[in-house]
Amino acid sequence: MKELLNSLSLGSGAAVVAFCSAALVALLCYVRPVILRWLGAMAVPFALGCGLYWSPVWLGSNDVPQYSAWQFLVIGVWFLAGFASSVVVIVIFGRRRAD
Repeated sequence: MKELLNSLSLGSGAAVVAFCSAALVALLCYVRPVILRWLGAMAVPFALGCGLYWSPVWLGSNDVPQYSAWQFLVIGVWFLAGFASSVVVIVIFGRRRAD
């Protein structure tokens, strides 16, 4: 598992976060208050990005300074990918409810 997490690149990690964020936010689209959907669109990708990025360290990686040096770039890109997919899902589900 640790090798799989270590092998994630910037693009492949962004794809994983985007897919998982879209799936989880799709479930949040059934929540009635609209503000909770948008808060979820912000919180879910950030939590997934942070969790996915730091999980090799939590599993015992010895390269903690390297992870600390790249955290803002990697988590930022992964968050943006997840947030973009979450917004698309919310807009699509919002249009479907309006019809």
